Amino acid sequence: SELRAGDAIIARTKKGVEEMRVVTMVLSPVSISISSAFSSDLSTPTPFNYISKPRDDKKEKAARAQKARREQTEVEERAMGSYGEKGEIIYREKTEHGGYRIRKEKATTEMTRSDLLAIRKKKKSDRYC
Repeated sequence: SELRAGDAIIARTKKGVEEMRVVTMVLSPVSISISSAFSSDLSTPTPFNYISKPRDDKKEKAARAQKARREQTEVEERAMGSYGEKGEIIYREKTEHGGYRIRKEKATTEMTRSDLLAIRKKKKSDRYC
């Protein structure tokens, strides 16, 4: 088994005292970050034991799946950005003061993002998008 965040490491220092530290994160297969430093330097190979944190694997798997779904939804929402949802054509229109106004129109048919871009390119102020 490998170490994960929340597990505890018990090591014997040079003075013969056993000290326990909690793994805060696993940096690589050979490197971890612990809650605090040991009282003495463990520069030489030192025997150690570890205690695994009790885990609810079903709950962790469900949480990872939910997080993946949420991230996928966020990616899809960001992909549309300020250019709307499906069935909506959004383009910029130059104002009389030199700024831009964003216009929204409902699409009459189902359109792909390429179709929406083609329509936006036809608009004078949104040609170089």
